[in-house]
Amino acid sequence: MTEIAPSQGREGRGLPRVAARDVEPSAGRAVDQARTTLRSNGLRCTAPRVAVVSVVFADTPSGHLTAAEIIERLEKRGEPADLTTVYRTLALLVERGVFHALTVGDRVTTYGLAEAPHHHAVCTNCGAVIEVPAERLSTALVHASRGSRFELGHDAGMTLHGLCPNCQNAVD
Repeated sequence: MTEIAPSQGREGRGLPRVAARDVEPSAGRAVDQARTTLRSNGLRCTAPRVAVVSVVFADTPSGHLTAAEIIERLEKRGEPADLTTVYRTLALLVERGVFHALTVGDRVTTYGLAEAPHHHAVCTNCGAVIEVPAERLSTALVHASRGSRFELGHDAGMTLHGLCPNCQNAVD
């Protein structure tokens, strides 16, 4: 296994320095994407930021993970993670608009990339979160606005609740 040097400095504590050459090819692409995303949002590429953003790029098709799931995936990649560091990194990424936070169910917060406008479908059985492109539900938002006489902003979101494909198959 490739040795990963620990990062230096206050912001880098808790997670190792991550280089694209130190991880598997698909994870390496995620590290590159993470760095590009951070730079395009005016953020420095510290080890915790790159590690957290790259996990979301590499390890989840829906784009949403809890802090605990992010730590679990980092540890599976051989990168020890500190819970406090991950939470601080997530808070900064949400504040700067790189991630958005979605709290559902038992007050569990998931984090996803805030790239394209989208809504969320949440499985009432397993808690999976799937992103739904905004254009697929734009008519529903118009009807919701008219029906409620509530003026919805351009960033209005909807959260749908139902069964994900895996849980639907399990019921059959």
